[in-house]
Amino acid sequence: MARQAGAVVGMLFLAHAAVAQVQFIQQGNKLVGTDASWYAGQGTSVAISANGNTAIVGGPDYNCYHCFGVGAAWVFTRNGGVWTQQGSKLVANDSVRESDQGTSVAISADGNTAIVGGPHDQTIYIGFGAYTGLGAAWAFTLTGGVWTQQGIKLVGNDSVGVPSWGASATISADGNTTIVGGPGDNSFAGAAWVFVRSSDGWTQQGGKLVGADGSWYAGQGTSVAISTDGNTAVVGGSSDNSGAGAVWVFTRSGGVWAQQGGKLVGTGAIGPAEQGNSVAISADGNTAIVGGYQDNSGAGAVWLFTRSGGVWTQQGSKLVGVGAVGPAWQGNSVAISADGNAAIVGAPLDNSNAGAVWVYTRNNGAWSQQGGKLVGTGAVGPARQGKSVAISGDSTTVIVGGDGDAGGIGAVWVFAANGCDAPSITGQPQSQIVQGGQTATLSVTATATMPLSYRWYRGNAGDTSTPVGANASTFTTPPLESTTSYWVWVFNACGTTDSATATISVEPRVRRHLQRAM
Repeated sequence: MARQAGAVVGMLFLAHAAVAQVQFIQQGNKLVGTDASWYAGQGTSVAISANGNTAIVGGPDYNCYHCFGVGAAWVFTRNGGVWTQQGSKLVANDSVRESDQGTSVAISADGNTAIVGGPHDQTIYIGFGAYTGLGAAWAFTLTGGVWTQQGIKLVGNDSVGVPSWGASATISADGNTTIVGGPGDNSFAGAAWVFVRSSDGWTQQGGKLVGADGSWYAGQGTSVAISTDGNTAVVGGSSDNSGAGAVWVFTRSGGVWAQQGGKLVGTGAIGPAEQGNSVAISADGNTAIVGGYQDNSGAGAVWLFTRSGGVWTQQGSKLVGVGAVGPAWQGNSVAISADGNAAIVGAPLDNSNAGAVWVYTRNNGAWSQQGGKLVGTGAVGPARQGKSVAISGDSTTVIVGGDGDAGGIGAVWVFAANGCDAPSITGQPQSQIVQGGQTATLSVTATATMPLSYRWYRGNAGDTSTPVGANASTFTTPPLESTTSYWVWVFNACGTTDSATATISVEPRVRRHLQRAM
């Protein structure tokens, strides 16, 4: 795939064997959908197919307080590393007034079914200059390269008050189960609704999901996520317990949903963190990531939880990315790979609203930050990158939304990792025997998808205290008087490495004299 180097603040990782690190490089220019209104807010929400070749971008068309738009969603596809818009923007045909479509989006694994949420559908004035909406969600399907709305809008049948359906949305891998959040339900207690698709269209499955131990103003449904098989759901309620926030897990068996355990609240929070503002879940439903963007006065953080035997426990301490500038709102958005070993965290307020994204990976149960924060190039003004994030199932593609770019038009950036394959040494430097006072020439041959650099060292492999030679695949030693080992470190711009060693044995000069005399 074609790649364009982006503003990726990273580091090189030393390794003594071929090790692939999760490092992302911006792929192409930022994406902006056509036929958008001036304040579209594209990038408010994003989602990506399992193979990373189809992305959907929500733009709810607002850029001011209590100012709503009809909203829309745009679909982009990748071919040969190049992204192009697929068809026209998606707008439901049965929305009522300014619905803010695109506040949430979700897409199936194959990229052929999409859900678009609009929480202000049927906008209602609630007094004191404030508005809200009943909300709705819409399903769209792709046939022959053309997207069309599938059936009528989705609304729950057991809501209380003004639920704001569509504030969040998620969909199973097969596209046949979707969950729609409504945090305003029942005076902001909040809830989530499950809809399933059959030959008869979409129907609600069971009653709304409400965690049994939430506070009155929990805002359940602020965020939702679903496992690949559609049988495990995570529901965030960022206002629970006076803004501490929490998440609830529900599981489905035989078409019946039930809460699994008590609510989850991460430890180590500082102040009202609003945990549950964002959630994501691995394919098997056993790893969940929870964002709390208000932790520590807006610095933000994320928490990881894992499930074993039906019991959920926190994995490690909260994660806070290094390199943030100001109150970044880390955890405003989160995403996780299918295997649960890579996590993406968005922070739209970093560096005076420029925004940024952090990448974490898990190794033997421990999470660590990979490289520096990601910031896409080509932004105009305070883009708020990290307002939304998504990652492909195989962890090779990340989508980052920035709803503030170019004065509120908004945009998305794509970062790709599969150009960072570890180099492979195919021709080892050969050990040699030389006479005292002679030099030796060592050469290494390596292959990779990106340009390589070389560093030669004298001494034991891994000892970088004595670098020798220039950046080249061939190295000539100084005159040698004793046996010496040399090793080469081959690396690329993404920090992935391979290494090899060779020993130059030196025969004493006196031995040569004796051989000639015999």
